[in-house]
Amino acid sequence: MSNLIPLLTRPEPVTFPELAAELRPFLPLLTDLPNTPQDPQWHAEGDVAAHTTLVLEQAHRLTDGLDEFDRAALLLAAALHDIGKALTTREEVGDDGQTRLRSRQHARRGRDYLSYRLLDTGLAPALVLTVLNLVAHHHSLHRATESERGVWALAHRVPLPLLVRLAKADARGRVVRTDDGARGEDTADYLELMARDLGVWDVSDPYTDFRAQIAAMLPDSPPELLALAVGKGLNDWEAGIIHTPHEAVARVQDAARNGFPRLTVLCGPSGSGKSTLAQSIPDADIISLDALRAEYGKNASDQTVNGQVLQAARERLREALRRKRHAVWDATSLRRSQRAQVLGLGHDYGALTELRVLWTPPGGLGARLAGRGRQVGAGVVASQLKLLEFPEVGEGHELVWEIE
Repeated sequence: MSNLIPLLTRPEPVTFPELAAELRPFLPLLTDLPNTPQDPQWHAEGDVAAHTTLVLEQAHRLTDGLDEFDRAALLLAAALHDIGKALTTREEVGDDGQTRLRSRQHARRGRDYLSYRLLDTGLAPALVLTVLNLVAHHHSLHRATESERGVWALAHRVPLPLLVRLAKADARGRVVRTDDGARGEDTADYLELMARDLGVWDVSDPYTDFRAQIAAMLPDSPPELLALAVGKGLNDWEAGIIHTPHEAVARVQDAARNGFPRLTVLCGPSGSGKSTLAQSIPDADIISLDALRAEYGKNASDQTVNGQVLQAARERLREALRRKRHAVWDATSLRRSQRAQVLGLGHDYGALTELRVLWTPPGGLGARLAGRGRQVGAGVVASQLKLLEFPEVGEGHELVWEIE
């Protein structure tokens, strides 16, 4: 049993070396943090491990009033918020001709790295998901405060009270008070003020009323139509395309009259149970890339026929969508661009799109594959996890976690 929860919830502060020792067997990238430099203009304290140590100390000072779950989430996110810098830190020449260290997209890359590996620690999936969202969005505060809708969208993805605490800990976790740190703390305060004013500061779902208004305007409608109206409506509202729930309902009237297809896109590494799940969906047209590889090539693992396979798969998907069927796309779908191409076809045909994530601890995937007779090398799952871009709210109309 993992010692993480006792460490994270004990009365005395947990140190970064203590947490790193517990996490390193699952997150070997932690070993690289002491050797990952930061630009001294923003981080005079030195490497990423030095900064993380200070951030964790500051996070402890911001835990007053938190229950055990939120305390554990905040402290773990503080310890892991910059792990992506080990993957992204590069030297870049700026407009002023000065060479600087940059870590572009380190928050998202860190979240992607952690997304499956943290499950092997035995932590509850709900806690892991909260940590992932905090890590992914700890640099999103400034952009969110540029508009009211930005604040709503951020509240839809991450608990704002924890995110503001993490941002403040990040801003204070430096040996010198920099302009960047001061701006970070000011932005955190401004986000809190905006969120409180909008009524989305400490809510589990900022769109509860939006959903209720749509349901009231579509009485006795099937759940699939409500899901389409809400999912499409929220995406359109956050994009600035519509302004009210009434417009969301108006945009699904044709679907209500004439019917519409459904598209479920499965996402997960090999062995996570995608094909088993696909087979369990009633009356679905399953488009399996493995099955098509076996049809066009030597076996389900034959990568030499991928071009033919993808062409055939897309045509079968179009046919299912034209016939207003429930199509299930059975593939790893690890990259956001891969998912966007498939989900985009669904949107083009007016489908209710659902992204189902097979969220399975990776430690047991190799044994599961071997038990099914699949000839997948031990390094295949590791390679897939390196490519993974963890799904986000808004990619489809619905995002569903399939957790073992």
